[in-house]
Amino acid sequence: MNAPLAKELHNRRVSLFSRYFGQTVLAIGAHPDDLELAIGGTLARLARNGARVVMAVVSVPADFETRRSEAARAAEILGCELRVLLDDGCQRIDDIKSYQLVNMLDSLVRELAPAALFTHSACEFHRDHIAVHSACLSTQRLKSFDFFHFNPTMTRAVPVAFHPRAYVDVTETIELKMKAIEAHASQFGARGLDTELFRDIARLNGRMVGVKYAEGLDIGRMLMA
Repeated sequence: MNAPLAKELHNRRVSLFSRYFGQTVLAIGAHPDDLELAIGGTLARLARNGARVVMAVVSVPADFETRRSEAARAAEILGCELRVLLDDGCQRIDDIKSYQLVNMLDSLVRELAPAALFTHSACEFHRDHIAVHSACLSTQRLKSFDFFHFNPTMTRAVPVAFHPRAYVDVTETIELKMKAIEAHASQFGARGLDTELFRDIARLNGRMVGVKYAEGLDIGRMLMA
């Protein structure tokens, strides 16, 4: 390939971030801090690059006011909007029926008409996360959008069978990710848990693709051209 053609093809590349410029991206997590742990750097990059990013938290299982306040601060750090779907006090996802969860997420997708949706993967060990993943699968019948699954989230390292097939370079937003995680003080600092685990995971993912820090995704559906 000659140099002028190579340069032209390089300039034509459409990044994940320009792809969603001026559009809505919806990220759905079961609980406060799930989204920050898994894709905080990706969400910050999307917001920085002109997407409207809505972080939807399905439920707050305990200590409602504290955890909701922490989630709002974390979303602000990342430049995103926060929605808490079960917003009338502490509730567990197990406490609602599966069709109610699907209806709730259907309403959100109808309202926001996202260009992309990010959520938990099926390779999880937390029942709430699996329930949210399954409900998000159902929303695909409503409209076409790119659909991504993220790495299982945990406060302590646990072996998981998730293998990313796409990576996002979050080198420029890793510090925002870390600050957003640290905003959840009730889950980390107050329990003596080290948030550097999540920097280590991002560093390992980065090594997979030749950048300093990255976040891993799997692709459920995506229109390439």
